[in-house]
Formats: sequence, structure tokens, C-alpha cells
Amino acid sequence: MLNLAIQHIIHLTRSQRYAIHEGINLVVTGVSIPVWYMGQATSEPAREVFCQYTLSNTKQETPIVIRPNGYDVVLPFRRGKSLDLSDEDYRELMIKNPNKLEHLYQQCVPEVSSKNLLDLKDGGASHLSYREHSELMHEGKKLQLVHFMQIYDIDRLTDTLS
Repeated sequence: MLNLAIQHIIHLTRSQRYAIHEGINLVVTGVSIPVWYMGQATSEPAREVFCQYTLSNTKQETPIVIRPNGYDVVLPFRRGKSLDLSDEDYRELMIKNPNKLEHLYQQCVPEVSSKNLLDLKDGGASHLSYREHSELMHEGKKLQLVHFMQIYDIDRLTDTLS
């Protein structure tokens, strides 16, 4: 089966990260790196393609849409499940039942949403990374498509420039 993996890298300013979290649509430039592969054969080395990204935050799961000049991306909204233990309960489980504590941690699921784009002090991580899988028909053949989306704070990019 023919496969296409596309890595997307976008850098946003702090104001853009907060704007998209608040539901304001953004049009930005980013980089996509598409790689076709079937079995062991690939189209690598891949080429970086600078393109336009239209980002929105509707809090609905919507697939990434490929456009002639870029992509339409609706940020995912996947609620997480965190561990809600008091310090006292945590200490007690650590001593009396560490296996139960480990099981509780294994039940945790990280949130994947625009909240991840917020600063640490606001409950985020200043970046959002996720994967999206889909299937489609391309030239009469079934195609597996995987998008690897990475949205970072612009400081991650500017810190590398001399």
C-alpha cells in the first residue's frame, strides 16, 4: 500500500499562540516535509516545502485538508484524564500500594488541544505535537496518510539563529 507521511512544522509568536487558543483563526507560513513510501522504498531525501497554513480552533475533530498552496488545520480537541490525588493520598499509596499508584498513572491521558500552546504558567507547554491518520484514494489506489503536526513557540526557532 502506498503511504504518505507529512511532517508539519509551524512557529508561532506568543500572541499568535494565545489568539488561536481563544478561537481566532490564523494564516501563517510553515514548513511541510512530505515523504512517500511503500515497503522499504521511499522518496527520501525529503524536501522542505514552505507553505501557507490556515489554523483554526473549533474544538471539533476535523481532518487536515490539503490545499494547492498549503493546509487547513483545525487544532484537535482531545480531553485528557489527569491523576487527581492529594499529596497525602499520593504518599500513602507510594508506601502502602505502589502498584495501585502505577496503575492510576497508566490510566492518565494527556490533553491534546490548543491549551498545550499556552505558557507553562497558564497550564500549557508552549507547543503542541500530535499525529493524525487518514485514508484516501489517490490515482485509483488506496493511500495511508499520516500528518505529524508540530507547533512551537517562535523562540525555539529564533534561539537557533546567530
